[in-house]
Formats: sequence, structure tokens, C-alpha cells
Amino acid sequence: MTPGGAPAEALLRVEGVVKHFPVRSGLVRAKDAVHALDGVTVELHQGEALGLVGESGCGKSTLASLMMLIERPTAGRILYRGRDIFSFSRREATAYRREVQIVFQDTLGSLNPRMTIADIIAEPWVIHDGVVSKRDRPGRVRQLLARVGLDPDHVNRYPHQFSGGQRQRIGIARALALEPKVLICDEPVSALDVSVQAQVLNLLKDLRDDFGLSYVFIAHDLSVVRQVVDRVAVMYLGKIVEVGEEEDVLLRPSHPYTQALLSALPAPEADGRGESRRIILSGDLPSPTDPPSGCRFRTRCWKAQPKCAAEEPDLIDRGTGHPAACHFVEVLEAT
Repeated sequence: MTPGGAPAEALLRVEGVVKHFPVRSGLVRAKDAVHALDGVTVELHQGEALGLVGESGCGKSTLASLMMLIERPTAGRILYRGRDIFSFSRREATAYRREVQIVFQDTLGSLNPRMTIADIIAEPWVIHDGVVSKRDRPGRVRQLLARVGLDPDHVNRYPHQFSGGQRQRIGIARALALEPKVLICDEPVSALDVSVQAQVLNLLKDLRDDFGLSYVFIAHDLSVVRQVVDRVAVMYLGKIVEVGEEEDVLLRPSHPYTQALLSALPAPEADGRGESRRIILSGDLPSPTDPPSGCRFRTRCWKAQPKCAAEEPDLIDRGTGHPAACHFVEVLEAT
């Protein structure tokens, strides 16, 4: 909020973004398309950590690719400091990529196996020449390694000589090399052991404070998200179905899909959040090439009524304190 009480301008804002991928059969493009994203709107504020959660295939990583200018939207726009990133010139896009960096899920595939750790971390300075001089790079690499909890004397080792958790720390160090403002973390701990997950999450929390970072934290595990984020946006089949402050969404979920996700957490992880009764969803995840009419969750929802098929629910606050895309919202208080 600004001093006058008005909402602060979003640092990064996604507005009505649509992304469809054409389906090909051999060399022929079919009429069908994968509806990866359909009208997604969400925003990230300065110093905030926003969690994007949902099961595999809901569009989380596609949204990350759009934020990183890896893909272009079918429709809609993404604003950074009020400007559409897809209207940037090449020079402006390069400057944007300095300020918005990504940490990948695949700790081995995202690191070049033929490069030493020193070269991997210094590569952003080669691409963005002039940020750090060649003379200063070895010292800066060692500083970054130490900051993420690795031995600076291991700069000449290769990625395969490190564990998964150590490789993720290397990826984080590389992302920090350009001193970004926004860090997009795409499932950064899902491939790690539980004990290592906690260490990496604690590191990300510390770095957020030290570097003044804003996070977009993508995950499918709500027990992980709750440890690091301020707000949560729940995604299902290319749509955001619920969004709000972390406590509002995870303590008082109002969308049936969010309630089902929370009910799947083991009891120690749930920590009293959501209803203790396990909610078993019927049916399979619909095909993204032919999403259901109306509410996309209706084919698996125990509350579904004829209105759900005929009318798509808006993502609005229906008296629960935060927006949810459901005609028949019902808050489940923590037990």
C-alpha cells in the first residue's frame, strides 16, 4: 500500500494472458490446440513472494516461460513496472532479463555438464558484458558460492560431482549473479529429498531478505509453498481458481479444488489447515485440448450443478474475504 492507502503498483502484472499451443500430427497442424493458459490475471508486488500452485499440467511452468520471454502469449500481456514486456526492444528485453531471473526444477539438466561451476556462475556476466569485469569475476564467483552455502574452493568442479541439493544452490547462485529484482522459482525443491528441501527453502527465505528479492514460487506441494510465500494463487487447467493471502487461502480455502489439495496433505503437514476429512476427486483431469464448458473443475467437483456447466464463474470475492472462481463457495475453517 502507498502512504495514502491506495494499492501500490504491481512490480510484475499478468493481464488476461492466454497461451494456446497448436497440436501437430506429423508435419500437419491440426485444428485442436492445447489450452495451457486461458485468461490468467495475477500480480506480484515489490518484496512479495507469490506462490503458484496446482497439479501438473495446470499451466504454472508455461506462465513462468512467458514471464521469462521464452514464449509469447496468444493474447493478453505481462507488465513489468507498468510496461508490456512483449513490446520491449532487444536492448530493453536484455535489461529485463537482468532483473528477472529463474531457478529451474531440473538441477542437472539446467547446468552445462561441460562447464566448471566457476564458468556456469560467471556465464551471466559474459552474456551481459559490463556488469562485472573479467578481473573481478573469480572473486565474485567465490563470494556467491559461499553465500549459498557451498565451498568456494570447489569452483573447478563439474555439476555431476555435486548432489542434487548442491546443484540447486549452484543454480541459485547463477540466478543471483546479475542481482535481479525478481526470482522465478519453478518447482525448485520438488526433485530434492525432504531434508534437503528444508535447507534450500531456508536459503531462499534468507536471500529474499538479504537481496530484497520478489519471488514467484511455483510448486504443486502446498506444504512447501506455505513456508515461503505471502500470497497464493491456485491454478487448475489453465485458470486461476482462487487467490489471496497465504493464511486466507490455506487456512480458509473456499474453492473445492483448493480444499481437495489441502485435504491430501498428511496430518503432520496439514497442521490444522483445511478440513481433516480426505476429499477424493472423481474422474480424470480433462484434456487441455478440450476443456469443459463453464467451470473447468465441474467434471470432478462434488458441488457441481447445471449452472456450473452453463456459466463460467468469475474470479471474485463472494463474501469469503478473497477471490475464488466458484458459484457455490463454502469456506472450510481450520480445525
